[in-house]
Amino acid sequence: MDSSLVLRDKEKAWESGPQGQLPDEQKRSKVFKILFSSSLRRPLSVLTLVAMDALALLIGLGLGGYLVGGEDRAVGVAYFAPVLLAVWLAVFAAHGLYGRVQSRQVPGALLGAILWNVMLLSIGSVVYPQSGFSLKEVLLGVLFVALLSVGLRLLYELGCKLVYQQGLGRIPTLVIGGEDERARVRQAIKKGSGAYSCVGELNVNGRGIDLPVLRQLLDQTGGRNVVLAGSEGVSDVQLVDFLRSMWLRRVRVQVIPSASALIGSRPVVSQDMGLPLLEIGYPRLNKRQWILKRLLDIAGSLGWLIVLSPLLIGVAVLIKLTSAGPVFFKQKRVGADEKVFLCYKFRSMYEDAEQRQAELESKNEADGALFKIKNDPRITPVGRFIRRWSIDELPQLINVLRGEMSLVGPRPLPLRDFELMSEVHKKRLGTVPGITGYWQISGRSDCSFEDMVRLDLYYVDNWSLALDLKIILKTLRAVLRREGAY
Repeated sequence: MDSSLVLRDKEKAWESGPQGQLPDEQKRSKVFKILFSSSLRRPLSVLTLVAMDALALLIGLGLGGYLVGGEDRAVGVAYFAPVLLAVWLAVFAAHGLYGRVQSRQVPGALLGAILWNVMLLSIGSVVYPQSGFSLKEVLLGVLFVALLSVGLRLLYELGCKLVYQQGLGRIPTLVIGGEDERARVRQAIKKGSGAYSCVGELNVNGRGIDLPVLRQLLDQTGGRNVVLAGSEGVSDVQLVDFLRSMWLRRVRVQVIPSASALIGSRPVVSQDMGLPLLEIGYPRLNKRQWILKRLLDIAGSLGWLIVLSPLLIGVAVLIKLTSAGPVFFKQKRVGADEKVFLCYKFRSMYEDAEQRQAELESKNEADGALFKIKNDPRITPVGRFIRRWSIDELPQLINVLRGEMSLVGPRPLPLRDFELMSEVHKKRLGTVPGITGYWQISGRSDCSFEDMVRLDLYYVDNWSLALDLKIILKTLRAVLRREGAY
């Protein structure tokens, strides 16, 4: 097909749901979709495998102890169960038996883990004779454990295939490339393990990756994995922008090996789709620091919500008593990688404020794409107070908990402001937006639009945890001094 954006008909039918279902059947279908969704797939897989291995260990050693020493030895296994489970499962994890398909289905890994456990249990029975485990009991018990582990894991893999055949638990995947390359990947997905489903395609045709179209396709299909095929025509700059975009959306990127020379990161070979693929990430990001940033966001937002709860309740009551309308103002804003989300604020304006903005455009005092009026007639008396002290922004702590925002980052702008921005200015959306940022500690509303963009781009290119902490401390000082807020 020559179009740049293709939705797979079969997957569109799947997304819309089976036709002719009764309400109860539709509910059950939704429950199964949630249970086997790609986001829950890995945790459920690990928990299931751990439970099966623990069950095999306890039954196998208990049976071996019973055959050697009777019921007393079977009870002895239960007494040492916590230690046995900890050692056994740790060895299995070290051999990659709780990893992805390509690592856990290696017979040598399972055999190696079992042999290591045999050695450790044998040494333990000699060093600690009080345990009562004899070498005969250990060897017989491990034989039963091995048989049970292999049998249960085979049943698990068979069960996974049956689940995939029902269309559950598949990873929605987009394929990018030329017509021939996309057809090859589609064919590989059909012949593969069934863990992936092709939900859409993007045609490159030598023009490079059209990021706006790709973002639209991801939003429409809910794609969580992207396969980049035939990427030789993609420039280094385009590839870096593409990787940053997918990283911000938490979308996994896999490329056909011929494109590996373009990537500065270390590839991981994966064959669970039926093709040798390289799983890559955005090369400039420190994953450990970003995990720490997210942990800081969760702890900080939750802590502030608890500490400030009396103030939040008091402000909510004041807003409700002094003007008509809801307590919270929910507005569509553009966040990381141009994803739209609902941003929460305390309502500081009268209920018809958005309808009145068109008539006030001529009085706009901000330059560029921003809209600001120092003495905005739409602001309520309570709203003027909470804006002055930045209290109206506090409900955005909820957005931080949801992962849509961070404590520190470029401010998310309304759709109206975003649509007036140039493509260069939109590069400030190259990270998760924040409640406060470099702009807020540099004059806030007193800064020009170009200054805001310049400061935000500096933050995106020079981010670090130390910079985040510095901005948070300076924000508290700016709020107390009421600098640039109106």
